Amino acid sequence: MEGNLENIDFIKIEEMVEDDLDFRNQLLDAIEIAVEELESAYLKGIDAEDLELIKQARHKIKPTLALFGLKRISHILALGKGKMLDDGFGPWIEAHRLEFKEAALAILTEVRNYR
Repeated sequence: MEGNLENIDFIKIEEMVEDDLDFRNQLLDAIEIAVEELESAYLKGIDAEDLELIKQARHKIKPTLALFGLKRISHILALGKGKMLDDGFGPWIEAHRLEFKEAALAILTEVRNYR
């Protein structure tokens, strides 16, 4: 993975919350829920080889990806999308699944540790 890709941009969060701890916790909760839902739906889509389910999972998290600077997982999703459209669900998918799960876990860990 490229070194310049971030799991989450906490500077953006701090700029949004302006020292409001309750609001910060609400945003962190929202990020956590969105990533957990993405992980569940995306992995179900991979298991079922269901491009529509995967597309819906990606579409649902798009605002969160952009708003909070989730660059690493966004990059992984974009690469996976292209590969799935070009090559379908081949042996490569297991490496993609692992990379995706690692990125999701990294975000969740960082969010939980940031509190």
